[in-house]
Amino acid sequence: MRLFAQPHPVRLEWEEGELRSMRVADRRWTVVEVVRRWRVDIEWWQKGGGVARDHLTLRTADGTLCEIFADRHTGDWYLQRLLD
Repeated sequence: MRLFAQPHPVRLEWEEGELRSMRVADRRWTVVEVVRRWRVDIEWWQKGGGVARDHLTLRTADGTLCEIFADRHTGDWYLQRLLD
């Protein structure tokens, strides 16, 4: 397992509403399954709204499991960990 201290920006690629792939820097992974989804809302009462994230665990074509999250304040996606 690799947990990144600083999450890596991710660009998601969708096709007809389905997540098909993700890009991290110059690497592209084909997504074959969304294994799990969950939402985190903490310290929502704080100035700036606290942490509001949507998390996904994805399985890629090569069998890698990836955990990514979206910052709901900005809409940006990040790679948090690889479970290989």
